[in-house]
Amino acid sequence: MGTATKSIQHLIATHGTAFADTRRSAAEAMELIEAISPDIERHTAAICIYCTGVCCIDRHSHYDLSDRIFLAALGLAVPEYASKTEETAPCRFLGNCGCTLRRSLRPYRCTWFFCAPLLDHIVAQYAPSAYRRFMRTLQAITETRTRMICDFEEAEAKIRGGRRR
Repeated sequence: MGTATKSIQHLIATHGTAFADTRRSAAEAMELIEAISPDIERHTAAICIYCTGVCCIDRHSHYDLSDRIFLAALGLAVPEYASKTEETAPCRFLGNCGCTLRRSLRPYRCTWFFCAPLLDHIVAQYAPSAYRRFMRTLQAITETRTRMICDFEEAEAKIRGGRRR
């Protein structure tokens, strides 16, 4: 686990009340992701099995700062990985039937990535009102995670006396 991840986990663990909004936003985002996941999995099961190229490559499996904050706010660890893996190799979490991680525990870029064939399938499967509802949920996830980052940065600034990392 990297130093940045340990620092984030330590901050949240030792200043619990200061990060209450961060934890609340992370929990809300996780709930939204878990709620939409069955729909996304239904679409990926219909499309990804026929894919001739692998979109899920190791380069995309790295957790960025927002992913680290998200997992730390939920009290979860960032999954370990072999750093010497080629970036173009299949993702370390890619199994025979797709990703081995629950959608909410994947790097966020994996949650919202939809290739053109997958998007076409999604659009074709939904009535317009259902498609708009699906897209609103994805937008709500992004907005909630953005709020989580803002909550984290505000709490961190207060704890550090206004000093930035």
